[in-house]
This record gives sequence, structure tokens and C-alpha cells, in this order.
Amino acid sequence: MGIGRQPIGEQQAAHTLVVFDPQAQRPDGGTLRFHRAAISEATDAITAFGAQQRITPTCVSTSSWHSEQLSAVSGHASVEAGELPAVEVYVQPRAGRFAQAAWAQDAAQARLDALRVSAVLHAGSGSVRTLAAGQTFTLSQHPQYGDQRYTVLALEHSARNNLDTGIAQLLGADGSERGSYRNRFVAAPAATPLRPLPHDRPQVHGPQTARVVGLPDAAVTPNRDHQVRVQFAWQRGSAPNPGGLSADDGHAPGDQRSGTWVPVVEWVAGPNRGTHFLPRIGTEVLVEFLHGDIDQPRITGQLYNGEVAPPFGGGLPAEQSNHPGTLSGLHTQAHDGSGTQQWLLDDTSGQLRTRLHTSLADSTLQLGYLLQGGGAHRGALYGQGFALATQGWGNVHAAQGLLLSTTARAQGTSTQLDVAEAVSQLKGAARTADALHATLQAQQVPGLDVRTSVSDLHQAIDPQAQGKYSGSVGGQPATKPAAGSRQGQAPVERFADARLLVESPDHLAWTTPNSAASYAGQQLQLTVQDDLHASAGQTLAAVVGEHAALFAQTGPLKVIAAAGPVSLQAHGGPLEILADQAVTVTATDTRIDILAQQKIVLQAGRTSITLEGGNITFACPGTFTVKAGQHPFMGGEVAPLKLEKLPDTRLKRPESFSQKITIKGLTPNPFTFLISPIPQPWKLLAIRKTRSGQGVQRSSAVASRGSICFRSNRRLKR
Repeated sequence: MGIGRQPIGEQQAAHTLVVFDPQAQRPDGGTLRFHRAAISEATDAITAFGAQQRITPTCVSTSSWHSEQLSAVSGHASVEAGELPAVEVYVQPRAGRFAQAAWAQDAAQARLDALRVSAVLHAGSGSVRTLAAGQTFTLSQHPQYGDQRYTVLALEHSARNNLDTGIAQLLGADGSERGSYRNRFVAAPAATPLRPLPHDRPQVHGPQTARVVGLPDAAVTPNRDHQVRVQFAWQRGSAPNPGGLSADDGHAPGDQRSGTWVPVVEWVAGPNRGTHFLPRIGTEVLVEFLHGDIDQPRITGQLYNGEVAPPFGGGLPAEQSNHPGTLSGLHTQAHDGSGTQQWLLDDTSGQLRTRLHTSLADSTLQLGYLLQGGGAHRGALYGQGFALATQGWGNVHAAQGLLLSTTARAQGTSTQLDVAEAVSQLKGAARTADALHATLQAQQVPGLDVRTSVSDLHQAIDPQAQGKYSGSVGGQPATKPAAGSRQGQAPVERFADARLLVESPDHLAWTTPNSAASYAGQQLQLTVQDDLHASAGQTLAAVVGEHAALFAQTGPLKVIAAAGPVSLQAHGGPLEILADQAVTVTATDTRIDILAQQKIVLQAGRTSITLEGGNITFACPGTFTVKAGQHPFMGGEVAPLKLEKLPDTRLKRPESFSQKITIKGLTPNPFTFLISPIPQPWKLLAIRKTRSGQGVQRSSAVASRGSICFRSNRRLKR
């Protein structure tokens, strides 16, 4: 690109500024002679013409990083250097300068052309009055540079009129001849591309504020590259920012048509990591310009502008705030304004607090100094430590084990699953269970076969057994640091398998105003060192599928019904009442009935009384004595005894079945029919199908409901 100036006519005292690029057609000045200048010559001539050569760059490289393309866009231009050494210029413009490689290539070529203009220059002088900057001419009659075309780059005129010499001296004129014209110029070969050196565009100094705009009725309108559109306060249009000026033909539409996409600066940004907070529509933001380039705005911050109060506002005046600005954190709102989410940090001296909250189900986690309320208001104290609350549902999952403990650790030392106290308690429970088991075996009472579950639990959590890490974890030795060292010998504790351990050095309490259920698919063991109490306000029922044993080593063992009968029944076998000393049966009110279907035998030593059939037999090796005031013997009488048959409640399982069906998730609670009136679902245990010789097919099914077993036979049609 070049600039030339030329007069446009004798009638106008003005000049025309001509701007042209290297491909433009330049004015042709014709052929100019290299000749002396004299009054006798018919045409003007160039009287002096020389050349100047210098070493200039022979290649230019440029490159600019483009963040949206994730690549550096580069370009390269070069010329033949001949015998001269190659000289390269590397230019690093601002980021995002080139959107495509062709732009970078053009920029490199333009800079190389500008640097190469001064490679060959010619300086001359003469009296050619028609010569002008930007004009091309052919030089003739020059012994060395003749018959070549040149372009005038710069021209300096010098003319002197024929006034008195005093005026010339006053004006500081040179010693040229009166009434003469001379000029001097700088020219370049006409084939040389004429380009100026690129200049940096004007820069924007300092940040500016703007408003985020977007689609109507939307909370935010970003693109996938974490960018939004903004509108500056100085933009005029149909919907300017508050306080701005409107104009029908302006450029402030107040929506997604405003401006260009502006990247949002984040605290952390990188591959698969970083923060992500987009300013929403209407937010006032602080905009800075990369390298001062107005075409590269960046949102570097967001501002509170007084339209709405900050979420944790405090400070002065004190009568309008209940804290001196000690709250900080993050507060967000749903796009439709229906709810909020919050991360609050309270730095009040002696009352440090962290709060996570979402308005959905009013779910909150607080750590430290626990206060009621949230947001900018500090409420009343309701405790210290941590509090997790929700109006919805909650659950805790730990695939490799979970520890709930109230045992304190000094200064929070030790490791995550250090359960030394629980290990010690389980050792004591195992010893107690083993001692009781040995006693039961000696008394021929079924033993505590489930005591092995305590031993298995102890092995799973004891670091001296399986409850520890083996080898290294994440490249770090799994040992506890010793005093004054990061290395140690003691292993770091962990559960060997997925266990739930609840441990407390003081008391444990499980309470509910409604019902509670406890279920174990295998064994459930309760071991206490002192006393075990089971109390029920109404009914206490214990139902077992096989055998039950009550054993008291030091006694006594009492079964008392304070306001009702006591019934001991053996539905499938004998009933024994044994005592090492005496058995006393007392009825304080009416009578004692001893009933049997076949025979009753009362025996003491070798003396017995047998009641069998219609006979009473007295047998004794000594004297039979009957003492009474009278001895009447009445006539015989027949009174048949009516005894109801005891029910057979044993579960009768078929020996073989052709089909078995397992229904998961329907395992009944055997105590449900005792504590709840809600009916339980039936569980299908097995099905057996048979076929007779006549082709009649029968189906036999066994099902259970709580502790009730049901069997059905059905004939199937052919």
C-alpha cells in the first residue's frame, strides 16, 4: 500500500490523497532523459541518478496461537538470497491474530515486501516538473541504469522566483538560480512491491464494564466454548444498558445479537479440569482486552451493581446487618428462580463454620459451629461438630466397609479404620461365648454354635490378622508413621471385607416410637458381660425353627404369668420337668389336674401309684396305710376322659420335588404375625408334579406365610 499526493487542477487550491496497494495501476510518467539541465533544452531532464543497496531479510515467519482451533496458525514467505546469507525475521503477533493459514501467509509476505523495499533504492535529482510520488517512469540515456523502469517513492521540490535577493535571504533560501526549479527524489525499481511496515492497531487501555445479554426468557445463553455475549454501556440502540442512550439505527439490541462471543476467564482451566461459572443474563461483568486489542475481549470478573443485595452481605451500617462481613462462599439459583444452592464459609473468630445447602428437600451439611438459618443471616446456636439433615431420603453406602464410632482420638491422630477398642471388646465377647459354650456342653445343652461369627468379625477387623493393608497403596507404604518419622512398622488398618461396625465407649441406644426390625440371613448373636434385659409392654414372642434352650448357670430361672395362665407344651415328644432336689407344685386357689390319655404313674423310690384304664394300682415293698375318718367304698363309675389332640406344627417337607422356585425379596419376618396385623405375602417353597398310570396329572405345592405352612394338592386335566 502506498500514499501519493497530486494537484487536481488549476482552479482549486487543494491536493488529492491517493491510496493504492501493490497491485494498483500506477500513473505513468513516460520516459525521462538522463541529461544536463539548461535553458536551451526543450524538455526537462534528470541530472543526477545513483543507486544504494543494503542487506535486508530474505524470509519472514509468523505464528499466532488460536485458542478456539487449539493450534498455532503460521505463515512463511521468502525470496532467493543468491550469494548472500539468508536473514530470517520471526514475528509473534497477539493470540488469535490469524483465523486461517492464508491470513498468516499474507501477513508474512506483506512484512517481507515492506522489509525488502529498501534492498535497492535510487536517489536522483533534476528539473522534471511533472514528476510526482507514486509515478513510474523509464530512465533513458543513462550509461548504467538506462532503459529501466522506476517508481518514485519520495519527491522534494525546490523552486525560486525572480524577486529580489533580500526576500530569498529572509526566507533562508538556498543559492539556486533566480527563476529556476529543481527537485530531488528517491525511487525504487518498478518491480519492487511497495508495502509499508505493518503497524499495531490502536489499543484499548484499561478494563470496561458490560452487561451479559442473550435469548429472551433465558437465564444464560452460552456456547460450547464457555463464552457469552455482552453489551457495553456506550453502545446505543433499541435496548441499551440501564442509563444508556437509545437510537433506532444503533447497535445495542439487548439480546443475543449484540457484539460477539466473549470468553469467560476462570480460576482454573485445563484438560478435564477447572472451574465453570458462567455469568447469567443481566449480570454486570468486567471486560479486559487481550493485548489491548478491542477485537479480543475477555470477561475477567463479575460485579455487584446495587440492583440486588449480595448473598452474604454484611458490614456497615451495623444496624442493617447481623455480622461484620465474616461470611463468604458461593450462592447459586435455579434458572427458573425456584430454588437455591449454597456453600458458605463463616470466619467469625471462635465460631468457624462451613455449610453446604440445597433448597431441594432442604438438605444441609454443616461443619464446626452449628447455627440455625443460612444466607446472610447468622442464626442461633444449636450445637458444635457436624450436622447432616434433609427433608427427603438419605443413605450411606460403603462398598468395602463402614465404621460408626464415638471414640475420641487425641488431636485426630491414628488412621481411618483404627478400631482398637472394638477389637478388644470383641476379644472379650469371644472369651465369654467360649466359656458359656463349654458350660452348656457339660450340662448336655445345645451349645452356642454361632459364636464363630464373632471370631470371623474379629479376624476381619484386627490388624494383627486380616484387618490391614498389604503392600503399598498408591505407591506409598501402608504403615503408620513412627514418632518423628514418616516411616513405621505398624500396619494401617482396614476391613478385610464389607463390614458395618458400630462402636461406642459409653452407651448405644436404638429408639423409635414405631416398629423396629432386625434380620440376619445366617446367625444373630448377642453377648453381654453383665446383664441382658428384654422388655415388652404387651407381648414377647420367641419363635425358633429347630431347638430352643434356656440355661441359667447359677439360677434361679423363673417363668411367671402375673395375670394369666402358663402353658408348657410338647407337640411332638415328651415333656420333662427334672430337678436335682425337690419339685413343688402348688395351686393356691382351686385345684391341680393331672390328665393323661393312657396312664399316670406317681412314683417315689420303689413305691408307685398307677392309673391305667379303669384300674388304680398301689405298689410298695412295705406297709400300705390308709388313714381317714371313714372308709366308704362307693360303686364303680365310668367317666371317659376327653383330651384334645395337640396340633402338629412341624414343617413337613416333601422328600423330592420335580421343580424348585425361589422368589427373591419376599422372605417373611417370622415375628411379623405376632407384632403386626399387616398380612405377609405367601412364599412358594416347592412344586411337585406326578402322573398316574391312567394319565391323570397331579400338582403338589408347599407355601409359607410367616410361621404358617400351607400344602395343596390339585388334579390337572389332561
